[in-house]
Amino acid sequence: MPDNLFLSLLFNIGFLIFLAFILTRIPTVRNMLTCENLSVPSQLLAAVLFGFVSILATYTGIETGGAIVNTRVIGVLSAGLLGGPVIGIGAALIGGIHRYFYEAGQLTAAACAVSTMAEGMIGVFCSRYFHRGKWDNGMLFLLTAVTEVCQMLLILLIARPFSSALEVVKEIALPMIILNSCGMVVFIGTFRALSMEKDNERTSGISLALHVASKCLPHLRKGLDSPEDIKAAADIIFQSTTCSAVMITNREHILAFSCLSGNKDFTSVESLMNSHIKIAMEQNKTICVSDASAPDPLTSVFKNYVLVAVPLTSRGQVSGCLGLFYKKRWHRSQSRIVFAENLSTLFSTQLELADLNYEKSLRRKAEIKALRSQVNPHFLHNALNTISCMCRENPERARELSRTLSVYYRQTLEPHHEMTDLQTELYQVLRYLEMEKARFEENLLIETDVPEGLNCLIPSFILQPLVENAVRYGADRAGLRSVAIRTRKTPEGIQIEVADHGPGIPETIVEAILSGQEPDKSYGLYNVHTRLKKIYGSSGGLSIQHTDGETRISFLIPFSSAAHRSGDWEAAE
Repeated sequence: MPDNLFLSLLFNIGFLIFLAFILTRIPTVRNMLTCENLSVPSQLLAAVLFGFVSILATYTGIETGGAIVNTRVIGVLSAGLLGGPVIGIGAALIGGIHRYFYEAGQLTAAACAVSTMAEGMIGVFCSRYFHRGKWDNGMLFLLTAVTEVCQMLLILLIARPFSSALEVVKEIALPMIILNSCGMVVFIGTFRALSMEKDNERTSGISLALHVASKCLPHLRKGLDSPEDIKAAADIIFQSTTCSAVMITNREHILAFSCLSGNKDFTSVESLMNSHIKIAMEQNKTICVSDASAPDPLTSVFKNYVLVAVPLTSRGQVSGCLGLFYKKRWHRSQSRIVFAENLSTLFSTQLELADLNYEKSLRRKAEIKALRSQVNPHFLHNALNTISCMCRENPERARELSRTLSVYYRQTLEPHHEMTDLQTELYQVLRYLEMEKARFEENLLIETDVPEGLNCLIPSFILQPLVENAVRYGADRAGLRSVAIRTRKTPEGIQIEVADHGPGIPETIVEAILSGQEPDKSYGLYNVHTRLKKIYGSSGGLSIQHTDGETRISFLIPFSSAAHRSGDWEAAE
């Protein structure tokens, strides 16, 4: 048994291990290892790649006695085991046909071609059992050894003269059976290592994200509205990871920045809001920044650090960004990005829950306050008195008002969804104004300017507090009350406005409402402003103006809202 056969096989096995390393870096092969349903073109490409491996094994083999001592079995058998029928049979056909024409007419040409195809079929047959994950290295060794024995038998059956075939088998059988079986274990182990590497990297990122999120979630119950809690969350991330710095922002400015005390590397970090963080939020995707051009104020930072910026979302809209700075290394770690994305997903879920809980709380308060305001004895007393007075003077009008009052209360007391369409909200508000008109008569002027066909989804009970406020406080010095409801389409969305000619809202109350502080009075306006900000973000909220003796309170329903994206938006051109 010549030593050069062993050396040749060892060389071939080492070469195949190198090829396995290269193959695991090819996207199609990586997908084959992780995806159960590859497209037909991808399967054909994988078959060609593994067929090429078997061809290389033929070229790198050593010729002896009319045969080629090689590692071809490893390529075609692994193709069947890893890839299934199309890839396994395809690679076997490519390798077998090439082997036949490589030395056509030689002693073992036909036998080795047939055995190569048979090896691919054995891999395909065993593929379903292999993918169940119960095969260890011993089973792979045994399978390859049995496959090589079958090859030797085929050489004896097909190659002629028999005596020459027997001599060849005696010479090559033992080294090929032993070394190819060992090589198969190492070759498959290289692919298995890739899967384990990916699983470990993903698991490590998820595990760390869950660990950090579990500590941070109590501080995110108020969303991004509590600077102290957001700073505490940033400190937890910094202390629990290898990050050099942690930053959390909303859409406008940095809420918290945490780094090692005394670290002067991040003195220009505020400029991130106008560059990289803004890009991540605008594109709503993860960005990894490791360098910056000379004009960038953060050029010095990116000489030593890498930024991973991941948007924070709530109900489909970007509400902020999580930025993690890592010290640069000689290799790029994908686990950092995996960790950042998983942590962002968990944070976004908690922020959405915080928004929903806060919205639910606001809705409860708004609905209770609205119902109390609408159903309180004083309002009902006035409405009934008005109807009573008209029973003698104008019975028909009294009946109409009775029906209006009934429809109004029935609509008010029905369960409401979070969103309703503009026309439904206007219908309810006009029923309310009809009752007030009957009460104040000519001292209440009502104006509606709503283009025909204009409609969109708006938050429920969003107009009622504004109209009530205009009726209650909108009287001029002569006691005349006027309420105007106007809507118009703008390039940004639908603008809705409620106006009156009263003395206006005190500036201190306006400042408190717009700054997000709950005022002592005008809770209805504060509630409306807060709900709009929560739903539409920075583009939401009230605009309060008092000019030319008219108080105008307006808000915008943006075209970019979730209602518009989901196809529930209807607006006439």
